[in-house]
Amino acid sequence: MEVTGLCYAVRRAVLLTGAAVVLLWASTAVGTPESSESSESPSVSQADHMYHVLVAEFAVRRGHLPMAVEHYQAIVDLSQDPQLAERAARIALHIDDQTALLHFARRWQQLSPDDHQAVQTLAVALLKQAEMDAAMGYLDQIRMVFAQRDNQDGFAGLFNVLNQVEADTRLQALEHLAAQHSDSVFALYYTALAAMEGEQITKALDYLDQALQQRPDWREALLAQARLRLQAEQVTEAVEGLAAAVAANPEDSELRLGYARILVAADQLDAAREQFAQLAEAQPDDAEALFALGVLATEAEHYDIAEEYFQRLLDSNQRIAESTFELARLNERRGDYAAALAWYIEVEAEDRYLTAQIRAATMEARLERFAEVSQRLSRLRDAYPDNVVSLYITEAHIWREVSRYQAAYEVLDKALEQHPDNHDLLYSRALAAERLDRLDQLEEDLRRIIADDPDHAHALNALGYTLTDRTDRHEEAYELIRQALDLLPDDPAILDSMGWVKYRLGDLHAALPYLRRAHDISADPEITMHLSQVLWELGEYEEARTIWETAFEQAPDDEYLLRIKELFRP
Repeated sequence: MEVTGLCYAVRRAVLLTGAAVVLLWASTAVGTPESSESSESPSVSQADHMYHVLVAEFAVRRGHLPMAVEHYQAIVDLSQDPQLAERAARIALHIDDQTALLHFARRWQQLSPDDHQAVQTLAVALLKQAEMDAAMGYLDQIRMVFAQRDNQDGFAGLFNVLNQVEADTRLQALEHLAAQHSDSVFALYYTALAAMEGEQITKALDYLDQALQQRPDWREALLAQARLRLQAEQVTEAVEGLAAAVAANPEDSELRLGYARILVAADQLDAAREQFAQLAEAQPDDAEALFALGVLATEAEHYDIAEEYFQRLLDSNQRIAESTFELARLNERRGDYAAALAWYIEVEAEDRYLTAQIRAATMEARLERFAEVSQRLSRLRDAYPDNVVSLYITEAHIWREVSRYQAAYEVLDKALEQHPDNHDLLYSRALAAERLDRLDQLEEDLRRIIADDPDHAHALNALGYTLTDRTDRHEEAYELIRQALDLLPDDPAILDSMGWVKYRLGDLHAALPYLRRAHDISADPEITMHLSQVLWELGEYEEARTIWETAFEQAPDDEYLLRIKELFRP
């Protein structure tokens, strides 16, 4: 309906129904005849007012918020009703119409000077318009109101209000206030948080140092400082700073917990385990400490110990979903696939259910329960229609993992009947086709992708690598890989392909830098195989053997490392 038609409909509805609520709003908003500043008669002003209000609200209902703002603009300055100005301001804030927001917020605060929400909205509106000086008085007014509630000089509440503006603006506003309230540790602390969110790490650390000079044992500031130091790659300072704080405050469990987390982040797992153990000893039912100890024990391959921690959590009815999932994971890691399957099936929490079901299917494949794999994935596709394509690809991956390449190919064939132009499915079928020596199908699928998307670097690379490794079309392969490398110059798989095609073209010295760089980024066994072989053929026997043996110790059953085992283990 056009606005003119809407105007007629609104006026007709008012005349026919009386619209008592709207009339009351109009009469209080426009004012009495004596107070009206309009040169028109009161009845005309009220009708005009009702028209704009109702058109605005019809627009809001239909999602046409800019139209609503436009109609509120016509009446906010004539109305004495602060609720009308508030309504208009909130709509303008929602659509980030900064000019209208400032207009409405000023009117709202003018009509309700003691309304804390009005003052907050006006301050935010001023900041959005870069009127920092004008906003500062209102910000301190807001801070003083919050100071009566948050016991942090009002800076905690003010910080939340300032989350409505850009990070740089928030930091600038807090820096102004911190300069005015330099004796407040909370001013320094929240300014540091703003700097942290704005990724100004050095400045954030400086403000935290100032706060800790005034209050050296402040737990929150110490923990924030340690996190920032880690982010700034000051690992030693982060760990030692919290170690000293824990030593000075050994009964502070929150501080010790933060210290343990920092140790995990710093990859000092033995030290972290010790801290979590102390927490668990002091608080035997502390779910976070028990869970962390279970995870750390799993990572250290102390599976029996990990199992005890997770079972304690289940027995105490704490962190059930996470503990059940971790029990499944640790049994998978120790090779007990039947036990892992039993635990994965027990996971019911929505955020972990799909992952657990996929892992359950993987366990069934490893246990050679192949019919159950297909049935489980089919049920998942029915239950998660938005994930159909990814679940087809997942099933194909499971089949490849247990060397059932024909099954993988057939699943992807079926998927492509339903989604014939899906690039992810075509790419996955190409990988399956390679394993079945169906290079014609591989090339057809990859070239279909490249025809649709000439910048599909992974398709270019996959075709180029296959032509390098499985055919004598090396010049053609080089051109494909070169295009892929131009698109993704730091991708280790593509760097490896370039090194390998250079090797196949007979230029071993040119191949070596690409293979070294790929290996520096990724220790993938196939990359290791290529690098070791090229080094060996260049006469770098010791380096080649060292690289290969290091990888072989970690993955003694890997097919790529086994291919060149005879070079190093005659």
